[in-house]
Amino acid sequence: MKKENILSNRYHEIYLQYVPMLLRFAEKFVSSFFAEDIVHDTFLKIWDKQVFMLPENEVKNILFTSVRNSCIDHLRRMSLEHEIIDKRALQLKLDELNFFNQAEDLFMKKDLMEYIMSKVCELPEKRQEIFRLSYIEGMKAVEIAEKLNLSVRTVENQLYRTLLHLRKTLSSSFIYLFIFF
Repeated sequence: MKKENILSNRYHEIYLQYVPMLLRFAEKFVSSFFAEDIVHDTFLKIWDKQVFMLPENEVKNILFTSVRNSCIDHLRRMSLEHEIIDKRALQLKLDELNFFNQAEDLFMKKDLMEYIMSKVCELPEKRQEIFRLSYIEGMKAVEIAEKLNLSVRTVENQLYRTLLHLRKTLSSSFIYLFIFF
């Protein structure tokens, strides 16, 4: 029992003697909140390893070295966390910009499609149907010819005339955008 009291008293003396100095030292590098944690963790380590039983100058060196190393570890961890957070924030911004561009493209394409379809509605009914089957449903001239009971040449001719009409009524850039959707 007596030995445990001696150890406990020695530990308590070292704790009271060095905590204020170690806190000031750690606070030069990290916030006071983290400095307290670092210093208290250091004292837990020296209790487990019975370092406080060494000569005082060695105890002092071990305490300051341990606090210094813990501050370095903390700063490295914080730096890594900030780097990860910065990368995530940057990626979120890039994703948001990409989404905005895609949404803008979608709205532009939708407006363009509506405008083109309004011009297609000006065509005769049979040409409208051939155009929709070809460019909206993606059917080939042969399939359209079979479906509408027309010759392939007639379907191709009607599509050609429709594109000529659209080229005249729309700017050429619109028609190319529409064809390559």
